[in-house]
Amino acid sequence: MVRLRVLGGGRRVGASALLVEGSKGRLLLDYGVDISGPEPLFPLHVRPAELSAVVLSHAHLDHSGAAPLLYVSVKPKLFATRVTLQLSELLIQDFMKLSKYYIPYEVEQVAEMLSSATIVEPGAVVEERGMVIRFWSAGHIPGSLMVEAEIDGVRLLYTGDFNTIDTRLLRGASLEPFREADVVVMEATYAAFDHPPREVVEKAFVSDVLEVVEGGGTVLVPTFAVGRAQEILAILTKHGVRHPVYIDGMARRVNAILLENLDSLRDPDLFKAAVRRAIHVNGWEDRRRALQEPSIIISPAAMLKGGAVVHYARELLENPRSAIFFVSYVMRDTPARTLLEEGVLELENLRKSVAARVEWYDFSSHCGRSELLKVIESLDPQARLVVVHSDEKVGAQFSEYVGKTFGIRTFYPADGEVIELP
Repeated sequence: MVRLRVLGGGRRVGASALLVEGSKGRLLLDYGVDISGPEPLFPLHVRPAELSAVVLSHAHLDHSGAAPLLYVSVKPKLFATRVTLQLSELLIQDFMKLSKYYIPYEVEQVAEMLSSATIVEPGAVVEERGMVIRFWSAGHIPGSLMVEAEIDGVRLLYTGDFNTIDTRLLRGASLEPFREADVVVMEATYAAFDHPPREVVEKAFVSDVLEVVEGGGTVLVPTFAVGRAQEILAILTKHGVRHPVYIDGMARRVNAILLENLDSLRDPDLFKAAVRRAIHVNGWEDRRRALQEPSIIISPAAMLKGGAVVHYARELLENPRSAIFFVSYVMRDTPARTLLEEGVLELENLRKSVAARVEWYDFSSHCGRSELLKVIESLDPQARLVVVHSDEKVGAQFSEYVGKTFGIRTFYPADGEVIELP
């Protein structure tokens, strides 16, 4: 009997964690933290000493941010790509520094986690206590993996966050591992709707950027530091935008990491060219210069909760020739969401209507509904599907639809539930 124990990401997005238990070992897939609320939420407890291995599918905190908790007193073996390890260290340390709440681990546990890691890449196969584990590119962010594990005769595929569509930064995930899987544990973050074609979004974004800059304005692009900032750089370069492009905040350090790992990218030459022509901001003098000329400024954080991006937004909000273009998912109850929905910039000591143009562009790095259904069409009719990492209402409706339409046995577990696979 193989058991799947959902420790996080059940009927919600955030704090993803899945424990796979077989007769010879226990495999933990991700151990993330949910930072969408007023204080961080961690997955359900698991005893680290009982783990055969841990796999981090990618670096985003909702999949990696609780992993140092596993390294307080023991050192379970960890598998991840080199890029994921480097980006996880960066994001976790930033999380520890900026969090206003107690984080139940320290820098020493982060170091122990990294020292316990075995680097793997897509295509690698490892064997651990009778479990055969294969790794596939997930197409989500650089270094992201899907994990295929054979345990007690059951072939399980864990998607993590994945994307089957090519972007300027990455190739889309392959459908090959889905065809042979007995069980697929699949994220369904965007199961309710489709994303528009990538080329359409790119063209609209570039056209609007040029319209603003050539009209004498400045375009601020609040964005995720990992993945999205680099994709926007690549898009602007691919489309031949020659106006000054400034890049600020943590995105600069991510650029440096990716330059050391060019084999993780779809088009290394395009990325190198994009980074080479970008102006990396190194202080307030550079920030003042960026605001004094028509330019594009790419700056974390995407939710406008802090960092240099808040300074840029304050300076541009009353300029009708300038614009704030969002290119990442925008969470509820954030200054970014308020700006998008109400046209008001609301910070701790400021609430002001914005004269600048405000737009949002759907550059998602997750599968949309059509891509998810195409994946499900590739499954064996006898396969079982476990839906995770989805808003409760969306995930429930999607699971019911899949069961009725495809005849596939589908589960939609909550945190703490156990699924038994004979």
